[in-house]
Order: sequence, then C-alpha cells, then structure tokens
Amino acid sequence: MLSDFNVDKSNRLPYYCQVYDYLFKKIKNGDLKEGFQLPNELELCDVFKVSRTTIREALRELELNGYITRGRGRGTFISKKSVESSALQKVSSIVDELKEKGVKTETSILAQEIIEPAERIQRKLNIDKNTKALYIERLMSAENEPLYITRAYFPYDVFKEIDKKYLVNLSFTKILEEYFKVTIIHRKRVLQPDIPDKKTIEILQIKKNEKKVVSYLQTFWTFDYKGKTGIIYFEEYFKSTNSKFVFES
Repeated sequence: MLSDFNVDKSNRLPYYCQVYDYLFKKIKNGDLKEGFQLPNELELCDVFKVSRTTIREALRELELNGYITRGRGRGTFISKKSVESSALQKVSSIVDELKEKGVKTETSILAQEIIEPAERIQRKLNIDKNTKALYIERLMSAENEPLYITRAYFPYDVFKEIDKKYLVNLSFTKILEEYFKVTIIHRKRVLQPDIPDKKTIEILQIKKNEKKVVSYLQTFWTFDYKGKTGIIYFEEYFKSTNSKFVFES
C-alpha cells in the first residue's frame, strides 16, 4: 500500500513535503481509510528510505492539518474527522474573510521588485544563491486603520511580475489560483509574537503608548505549476491593538 513512493532527489521540494504530499494523496483518494493504523516511525523510515526526522516532520504536518491522530503507546491513525474541521486548514485568506464580513478594507502596494534574497529567505524558499525572487510588500488597512503588512517572496523563475490592479483588488490566494492558475498543494502557518523594527512601527502607525509587540505570521505555500513545484513564503505583521485571532474547531 505504501510501496510506490520514491524520493525525487531532483525536486527542490523538501523530503518531508514529498512524504506529506504522498500520504495526503493516499488519504484523499481513499487508499488510506479512516481509522487505518500507519506503521511506526522506524518502519516508515524503512519503507520510504528517508530519515526519522523527515518522517516525524511529515507526520507532524499531517497531524497539524487534521489528517491523522497520534498518541503515545497507541500508534498513528488516519483521522476520522474531515480535514475541514481543522481551523488552520479552513483559513485560506484573511483578506477574503474580512471582505466577506463586510469590513471596509484598503490595500496599499509598498514595493514590487526583483531581488537577490538574503540567505535566510533562500532557505525559506529552498532556492540557491543564484536564484532571484519577486518581492512584494503591501499594507492592508481595515476601517481606515493600518492592520497588517505582508512581505511576500515568490521564486522569480515562475513569477515574473503581478499586475498592480490584481495586487490591490485580490488576495494572494485568488491571484495564484485565478491569475497564474497555480495549484497550492500544501500550506503551513506559524504564528508567534514579535518585536517590530522601526520601519514596521512606522507603517503600522504604532503609537508610543501602545504595546510594541506584533503578531508575526509566517506562511509557506508549496505550489505546483505545470509540473514544477516550489515554495512561496510570506511574512505578515499584525498590529496587536487592531487584530485578534480566533481558532475554532
């Protein structure tokens, strides 16, 4: 049942993402049914010919997104809950969610340029130092108040430029799916508090008497475009006095 997997070493997609995508497809097409118990980590390492770290990361992502359940001493099982019950999986676009709720929003494009990304961003995108990136920075305001900044990094070999009218009027989700016809095959989000730099403080108009803390959201989208896979990376900074995240299941 799990014997048809082979790591594609020519694929820039990390090994754990390849394992995740393989198991995800097996679950979605019904090969791995609800309640099925997966082999243990060491057995999966032997089957997939990858390290235990790779297996653990792939399983962690599957659990995070609601596809499997794990328990010490009990094993790993295909979840009996639909993935739509996972709060993280339901959130596709904050912009679209605000508009659906009737919140008055405004988008300002602060930058769109081709860059040679720093080593930190190269690692996020899983690209080499000779690969350029399309960098986009935009500010989202709600009810005439700055809400959050998005700093997005796209592999330049696939994404050369995005028309400003799309950047102003559409979420990145819709730009990719409707404008570029790109399929997003995996999403990962990491939310944590952070201390903003001077530039971020100025853009978000954080006053001296307000908390100098922002909600820092990192988003990784693994995409498939004409048989080519890659990663798009977002950094978003939310003004703490104007934003609140609710996770519901």
